[in-house]
Amino acid sequence: MDIELFVRALVVGYVVAAPVGPVNLVCIHRTLHSGRINGFLAGVGGAIADGLFAVVAAFGLTTVSDWVQAHDGWMRLFGGIFLLALGARTFFTIPRDRHMEADEGSIPHAMGGTFLLTVTNPVTIFGFATVFASTGLAGDGSFTQASITVAGVFGGSVAWWLTLAFLVGLLRGKLEARGLQLINRISGIAIAGFGIWALASLWDHPLFK
Repeated sequence: MDIELFVRALVVGYVVAAPVGPVNLVCIHRTLHSGRINGFLAGVGGAIADGLFAVVAAFGLTTVSDWVQAHDGWMRLFGGIFLLALGARTFFTIPRDRHMEADEGSIPHAMGGTFLLTVTNPVTIFGFATVFASTGLAGDGSFTQASITVAGVFGGSVAWWLTLAFLVGLLRGKLEARGLQLINRISGIAIAGFGIWALASLWDHPLFK
């Protein structure tokens, strides 16, 4: 039963991380510019945030979820501004020489950035709660079952970022500077678009009434 629960949680973690969003775009961008390890670890920052949300959902930490809901507006505002800044930076990034080594010094920055992108999206925590309820991941409410669930979700998320970094890494040596520049432009616009969407969702929010 514990193995079945872990596998189901693993699949949920993988699937939840897979949809194309700002963190996926950051992972792709960093993999192309700085190598697979850099891109993968950027994704791990998002996986850590997914793990925290899984902890809240699996352990039934209503105090945390209530706090997130109460500060939903500020989190969306901060997240939207952060996405706009990240999108502008990505858009204007000058492509690296594909033969250069990965910039290992930027890894903590990459992980911190993707962690913030994920944790400032309050929709994620409610999404996890919904997925947990619909897939039976709530278990029997015991500490052991909840721990297995969290470990599975985190492992599945990490597995997705490993998959994405590996696949995108296959293209790294085949793209010229012009191709990388085009990807930067598209990624930057897309990331900024997510930011605009987050800010637009505040139009009728009580925070600004």
